Amino acid sequence: MNTKKLFARRNLLMGLIPVVCVCSEAGQVQPEGQTNHPGVVCMDSNFDFGVVYPEAVVKHSYVMTNQGGRVVKIIAVRPSCGCTTAQVATNELAPGLATTVDVVLDFKGRRGRQNKSIYVETDDSENRIVRLGFNGVVMVPIEAQPEGVHFGTISSEGLLEREVLLTAVSTNTFKVLSVKSASPQVTVSFEPREAGKQYLLRIACPGARKLGTFMTAVEVETDHPQMKMLSIPVAGFVAGDIVPAPAELLLFPSATNEPKTVWVSLWSPAGKPFKVTKVELPGEGMTNAVISVKPDRCRLEIKTWGSLMGLDGKSIRIETDLDSLKELSIPLKVMAVR
Repeated sequence: MNTKKLFARRNLLMGLIPVVCVCSEAGQVQPEGQTNHPGVVCMDSNFDFGVVYPEAVVKHSYVMTNQGGRVVKIIAVRPSCGCTTAQVATNELAPGLATTVDVVLDFKGRRGRQNKSIYVETDDSENRIVRLGFNGVVMVPIEAQPEGVHFGTISSEGLLEREVLLTAVSTNTFKVLSVKSASPQVTVSFEPREAGKQYLLRIACPGARKLGTFMTAVEVETDHPQMKMLSIPVAGFVAGDIVPAPAELLLFPSATNEPKTVWVSLWSPAGKPFKVTKVELPGEGMTNAVISVKPDRCRLEIKTWGSLMGLDGKSIRIETDLDSLKELSIPLKVMAVR
């Protein structure tokens, strides 16, 4: 076949194959089925609020525009932090229209650099999630060291006290006008260390404390223009005169009938000396030994055998020679073997 016939056949075949093209808005040629479809976008998606103080409430509106070719629905707006609330003005956007996502940032109790996000979910398959960011710095004009007080595990008697130092970190001076505790289990007083610059708080737990966990706060009123109120969290656990650790004993059955050993520590937060006079075990497949560590603490070595059936929910009963706590118990929990 000569060259002219080859070219003629090729042109005939090309004429039988349809070539369909779609022109984009920019004048470029795209294959059929592909479109320029950005959906909902935010041209200024990151907001820098600069430097604010802890009691500041910052408001900002992000502008969202539908640059696609069809109606887009906004399904949800999800802030990544509890300090943020967000609301969208319009949930449905026609092509070319815009809406706002109105955000309120409450920085109470926060400090330092803040980097947060808001996620806008749409029904657009090509741009389903739009992230909106905001960042800045929360400056604390009065610094508390430490920021909070945790007394830990304490006894029900005796006076316990911790100190917190308040220091001005800005150029403004301040005065402590008043201090108060939100709980009768905690008292607070203050004294100046350096006029206008530093104050010392004394946070105390008086005696005759109620058993159990307590969580409260000390409120400090100041005349600082950017920090009228300052809150110091206070917490602790008031135990009896003897504390077992762990408070609940987990037991694991032995498939080979080999003995397993678990340990229980007994100690006095008030440092009271005591002796364990008797240990009652709820099962026959259990033995114990009492090991003295210090006058105010000891360890129990508990050995178990077999399946431990029937021990779940029962307790080890312990008697001591301490007048204020003659008896205590440790509940048992048998764990299933998988």
